[in-house]
Amino acid sequence: MLAIVVWITCSLVVGFLAKALGRSGATWLIFSLILSPSLGLIVIAALDKKWPGSARLTTAIAPAAVSVPV
Repeated sequence: MLAIVVWITCSLVVGFLAKALGRSGATWLIFSLILSPSLGLIVIAALDKKWPGSARLTTAIAPAAVSVPV
């Protein structure tokens, strides 16, 4: 019984971590419940933080706009 509680708790942690990194918390919660919380944690740690589309575009455009000679 304790193992089930620990498994679910660790899966919840993976879900919250995924949500903090911009990923779908519910998807990663289900992933770690079905497979393994440790595997879910490893995969989430290996993935980059998900950028919103506008932030990535702004970052890519801003340096070019500043360096244009007048």
